[in-house]
Amino acid sequence: MFNAEDFIESKKTIVNNLVPYCSTLHIALGFDDNYALPAGVTILSVINNTPNYNLHFHLFVDKVSNSNIDKFKQLANDKIAITLYYLNNNFKINPKTLVLHITTISTCIRFIMPEILESKTDRLIYLDSDVICLQSLAKLSQYNIENYIAGVITDTKDMQQTISKMYQIDSTKYFNAGVLLINTKKWCEENISKKALELINDGNVYKFADQDVLNILLENRTLLLPIKFNTKIKISIDAHQEKEIRPYTVVLHYISQNKPWFKVYQSKIFDHYFQLSPWKNETLPLSGNSSSIRNYAKYLMKQGAYCKSIYYYGVYLKYKLFQIK
Repeated sequence: MFNAEDFIESKKTIVNNLVPYCSTLHIALGFDDNYALPAGVTILSVINNTPNYNLHFHLFVDKVSNSNIDKFKQLANDKIAITLYYLNNNFKINPKTLVLHITTISTCIRFIMPEILESKTDRLIYLDSDVICLQSLAKLSQYNIENYIAGVITDTKDMQQTISKMYQIDSTKYFNAGVLLINTKKWCEENISKKALELINDGNVYKFADQDVLNILLENRTLLLPIKFNTKIKISIDAHQEKEIRPYTVVLHYISQNKPWFKVYQSKIFDHYFQLSPWKNETLPLSGNSSSIRNYAKYLMKQGAYCKSIYYYGVYLKYKLFQIK
């Protein structure tokens, strides 16, 4: 018999400052130590922009350091609770599906969260760790999903076009799984967790892993929500795309490999929350790939920072020559 608890090694509540007179939003994230910093910045952005509510963060973690756990504790203030769910090694995923450098944890974790948390809440907000909350997340929680398994936000047009050639589903409703409003009761009634783990291991390759599986399983059982709850951008070095987002944006999602916590990207939005976070004194990683370092060197040259430009072009050549990833 399927039991989602079999994937949890242990649980620990590290912050519990909820107050009795406020409604509670239950928010879940899943990450390993490499994503602890951006996850912390995501959480801080939610806290800063969602006043007047209890916020219970459920963090499903894999090998996160004690140093990072201590920083999560520092996020605590009134109306905040943080519970850690330490994952074990029971996830078994078809390795051919992990084609986009997607780790097992990020592929599986969304599948089991609703099962684990059904006893805590009938509606769960799931967030990827590469999002920033710009307005109150309570706006998302207020949608009526009683007759749906989840509230979702459609993916980009180019992604939907790609999907239309891959699966026999309505690609115009293909959603991005980075932000979900989940009806935990209906999710469990329909055994979605068990079905998702079976489907991802059925021998087929799902290019976008858990996102494809969820779209297949939840077809015609989701409520499409406004794009403001998952506004997707692909940033370049100067991050000018941030200036183009609409003022009503609630959740900003940095899709693609160009993440705002890499030093080469000049993201003012991410940096604002990063500087307010317990991680502000941490050294950010330079880049996720060599081509972005080359583009950064070009950007610095245009800005007149010639010495820095030459230095980073040298770093780029080192990456290329020694094939550093």
